[in-house]
Amino acid sequence: MPIIPRIEILKGLILFREGFWNLLFPRPCVFCGLARQGGGPCLCGPCQEALHTLAQPWCEVCGFPAEIDYTVPEENFVCARCRLESPPFDRARSIVMYESAFKGLMTFYKYQGQPGALDEIRHLLKAYHLENSETYVDLIVVPVPLHQSKCQSRGFDQAVLLARQVARVFNLPLAPSVMQRVRDTETQTRMNRNKRIENMKGAFAVRDTGLIEDRRVLVVDDVMTTGATVSEVSKVLKKAGAGWVEVLTLGRAP
Repeated sequence: MPIIPRIEILKGLILFREGFWNLLFPRPCVFCGLARQGGGPCLCGPCQEALHTLAQPWCEVCGFPAEIDYTVPEENFVCARCRLESPPFDRARSIVMYESAFKGLMTFYKYQGQPGALDEIRHLLKAYHLENSETYVDLIVVPVPLHQSKCQSRGFDQAVLLARQVARVFNLPLAPSVMQRVRDTETQTRMNRNKRIENMKGAFAVRDTGLIEDRRVLVVDDVMTTGATVSEVSKVLKKAGAGWVEVLTLGRAP
């Protein structure tokens, strides 16, 4: 059986088990541990409110929030890094800063085998899309692929499930098998930017160039740190003939 259908079956079983135990023993907030009354499926109300949602002004290219580096940015400004070195993608945006409660949510989602966190993530996607729907048209959604060995160890592919939610909320077609990770890369947690770039070289390939040739592609991943991963994916997509490559991540590292 192909890996994606297997993942979907496993996801259904996990969600059923999660819902059953949560009914008997209501789960506290996955970040602070307090009761979730007034909150969402995973976070309590105060932790939801503490999420640093990104909004304009931001760099028009990479989407990095302007208030972090610029006191009064000019209209349609481009950050210093993008002026010095244009990234291979055409545009990138993120929804929240990767810190505090959001870090807890993503750890719960990715490393504790909890795809039910997508219920919380869906709220973030809907709120973001409501404010930015006009910019997400005529795009095909492509997840950053996870290596098969990591899919098997985690029990699911978090990027594919996330991309499926983006496609549904944004009403865009999903192409989950366009790309593949042909090399199992090292964990990048403690790597600097240069080492991350080197680590990602040659890690991805396009399976079917016909699906993305001259198309506008929306690359979806969970978190953007240095941009090394999405940049490598963008290079491969552009080389394979994609006409426009845009990146959307849930989180953005400070």
